[in-house]
Amino acid sequence: MKIILDRNLVFTAFQNLLILTISGILIELGLLNSTKANEFVFIKITLFFLLLFFILFLLTKKGLFVEKHQIYKGIFLFDKLLFKSLITSESGKITLVPGNLSTNYNYSFDIKEFHNWEPDLNHSIKIYTLFLVNDSDSAKRRIIAVRKLSQAKEAIEFLTKNTTLKLE
Repeated sequence: MKIILDRNLVFTAFQNLLILTISGILIELGLLNSTKANEFVFIKITLFFLLLFFILFLLTKKGLFVEKHQIYKGIFLFDKLLFKSLITSESGKITLVPGNLSTNYNYSFDIKEFHNWEPDLNHSIKIYTLFLVNDSDSAKRRIIAVRKLSQAKEAIEFLTKNTTLKLE
């Protein structure tokens, strides 16, 4: 059983990789159109495969995967499981913790007169994190973090239906 929830990359990593991919495509097109076919062949081929890898990486999604009563966090590409990591422990409860994910572009010193002209580059989004919790609530283990509450509810429903975990 599997459920695919959210893209694998956080917003800033997704944005940076997208900008890098678009720049690489423009460079590749410039190389293909401005040079002869037999010039810079190694660079053209290397850049092509690198761009192909970037595009596939942009399309990856994260989700949960249950196999033989073990819970795995999975990385999926076109509904196919690429990587999985075991996250099951002996706990029987899960909990949902809302929070903010921030880029943290805070200044190292807080003297307002020195940086009045600088823009506020901090960007934050809501994030919902599922944790495995032991019976004494002393240890938490992160399962997955998603950007939408509906995706978090889907994950909770998936885990409670396919495992013995209960929502706390």
